[in-house]
This record gives sequence, C-alpha cells and structure tokens, in this order.
Amino acid sequence: MTGKRIGIIGGGLAGIFAARQLQAAGHAVEIIEKSQSVGGRMATRRIDEGTADHGAVFFTVRTEELGREVDEWLEKGWVRKWFGTDFPRYVATNGMNQLVQAIGRGIPVQLNEQVTHITATEDELVTQATDHQGTYDALLVTAPVPQAYELLQSSDLALGDDDHEQLRQVTFEPTFVGLFEIKERLTIGEVGLQDEQLVDGMLKLVNNAEKQISKTTLLSVYMTARFSEDWYERPEEETLAEVERLLQQQLGPVTIVSRQLKRWRYAQARAVYRTPHLKLAAHPLWLAGDAFLEADDASGRTRVESAVISGLRVAEAIDTHLRQTVTATE
Repeated sequence: MTGKRIGIIGGGLAGIFAARQLQAAGHAVEIIEKSQSVGGRMATRRIDEGTADHGAVFFTVRTEELGREVDEWLEKGWVRKWFGTDFPRYVATNGMNQLVQAIGRGIPVQLNEQVTHITATEDELVTQATDHQGTYDALLVTAPVPQAYELLQSSDLALGDDDHEQLRQVTFEPTFVGLFEIKERLTIGEVGLQDEQLVDGMLKLVNNAEKQISKTTLLSVYMTARFSEDWYERPEEETLAEVERLLQQQLGPVTIVSRQLKRWRYAQARAVYRTPHLKLAAHPLWLAGDAFLEADDASGRTRVESAVISGLRVAEAIDTHLRQTVTATE
C-alpha cells in the first residue's frame, strides 16, 4: 500500500506519538498546531534565568510500552527520576516541553495554525487553518474534546446521533497556574512539591529549582478547579494578585521578583472515555488524547501516560483502517 496523507490536529503527546508511529508505517503525516510549539500541556516557560513547567509536573509509568520509551529517554539523559519507589515520578531534565520536542524531531509540523474548518469531499478531508490548507486521506483530532466537538460541529461533516452523544459525554475543568520568581531560596515539601496542607484554593505548589530545571527560585502555583472557575473571567492582574496573596499566606513573607499567569481552560477531564480513541461514523476522522483511556486503565484519570497510549492505539486503528480500505477497493 502506498502511504496515505494523514493530518493531525494538535501537537500534544497523543498527536506526536500517533504521528511517529504512522510515519514509521510509511504514511505522510503532518501536525497542525495552533501554538508556537508542540507539547500541549507538556508546557515549559523561560523567565529570565529560570525555567518552569506549568502543565504536567511529572509523569509515571504503568505500561510496558511507555516503560520502554522511558528507558531510552533515561539513557539519552532526557528524563530522570524525581522521587517515588513503586511508581517513580519522572521529570524532563530540561523541562517537559523540551522532551516533547525531542520525541517529535523529524515530524512535519505547521505551527501557529489553528484549524477553523474541515470539509469532507468524496474521498478526502480538507482542513482550513489560519494560513494553511491541507488535504488528507484521514484526520486525527487530539485537541481537548470540547474544542474538538466545537470544530466538528462548525465544519462540513456528517455527524450522526451516536457521534453527538459520545462527544457530549466528557467535560473538562480549568486550572490556573501562577508562576512566581522568588528572590529567596526556598524548600517546598520534601522534594520541591507540596500537595497537602495548602491554603484553600491552592492545589499544589512546585519549586522548579528543587526540581532541578531552574537556576532561580521559580514556583509553579496550581490552583483548584473551583478557584479557577470562579476567577476565570476576572482580569489577569486581579487574579494574579489573589494568587500572590494566597502564596504569601502559605509561605509567609517572600520577595516576589516577577509573576505571570497561565490559564488552562481544559486542564483535567471530569469524566473519561473508556476507549483509547473514537472514530466518526461517516468519515475517516478519529479523536484521541489523554481523556481516552483503555478499559483496564486503573488510574481512571487523564495523565501523561494516557495521552501516549491513546496516540499509539489510534495510530494502529488508522493504519488498519486505511489498509483495509485499500484492500477492499483492489
């Protein structure tokens, strides 16, 4: 079979792993990413001399597939064990985003391109983005399900009742992350992470210096879903001031050098799919991502590993479908 053209909307982990596997199977893949970098919630920000992860804090390994990948990453020095024994917490040595960029090296990517419309022709799917139009034999959408559903509804696609029912099932909750550069050296928890005995509204507190990715004391302050929802429409400076107030209440007086805010609108799925991917009934278009879990996934929640496994499984499904389609027409 001659390789097919496959477009992947979203350059997070699910999209990167799916693209890599489909590329290895001989297909021509292209990722279309709305941001200036791949990575999704594997996000890292540089602030002066400091570095802060402000999406995924760490990841764990429960599957052999990710375990093999991590063994290779450890050998290359891309990741290291942070803490934990039964399920060690791994971190990327240069920040989570650098890890995704390393994994995705060699995959064609269109950056700063947000897909706004999809048109289905007789045998192709055409995407229209900001300054880019693509024509594909199959599409994979890895954006958070509410965003993906909004795109599909506004496109020229045939969505059946089952499609609508499945796509309405999962909703997400937001998370605000305050990034605070602190003059003083600090010790947070035992290893640079505290997720207990926090002031109301605060979910977890991470010291990126103790995490060994930052030269300066740079804190990632994760707020609860309730706080983030209540403050979502407030002005950024007002929100930052409140997060800083809570941080000072938690730590005692510290000297703030700089502060920034990241708003994750779709941080965590309130409920998950118990299948690693979905396919639209009428089109060669799949959805995947960290909210798509295998049936035997004991964690029951979105995480780094669920995105990886979803990407691998949907790549298998797309490749199988395309091969069967070619065989049927021969």
